[in-house]
Amino acid sequence: MKGWTSLGVLLAVSVWIGCQSNDPVGTDMIVMPATAGATSDTQLERPVLAFKDTLMTFGTVSEGHVVHHTFTFVNEGPGQALIADVSTSCGCTVPKTWPREPLAPGATGRIEVAFDTHDKTGDQDKVVSVVANTSPGVIRLHLVGQVVSPDGF
Repeated sequence: MKGWTSLGVLLAVSVWIGCQSNDPVGTDMIVMPATAGATSDTQLERPVLAFKDTLMTFGTVSEGHVVHHTFTFVNEGPGQALIADVSTSCGCTVPKTWPREPLAPGATGRIEVAFDTHDKTGDQDKVVSVVANTSPGVIRLHLVGQVVSPDGF
């Protein structure tokens, strides 16, 4: 076989043997207990963040007002809770602070949010998504109310 190197021959033989196998490689040997596909006997319990409230109704405010709210919660366990990310549905809503370190069971935390109503009118429902190693993995917090223009519309 002119032009074949030992590496090329080894690669070709490996591919040929792999294709001849009647036992395809499956995922039953891969155990990832933290995934949704894990079986019940390997499923790990995840911490639960119990929020005092997940809905903040700010009523009616005039356009240009900045609405502030602090969502508080406690880690009900089991195990440490870690918030990976806090994001919002638009740039007008900004999460100011949240715990960046793991929270032990029983520990409390707060997520401070600001909603700038500038150029916003009408009914508003701003969503803050909290992604964590918890059950559920994503918790949605809402700032709900109505914004009226300075003209009263």
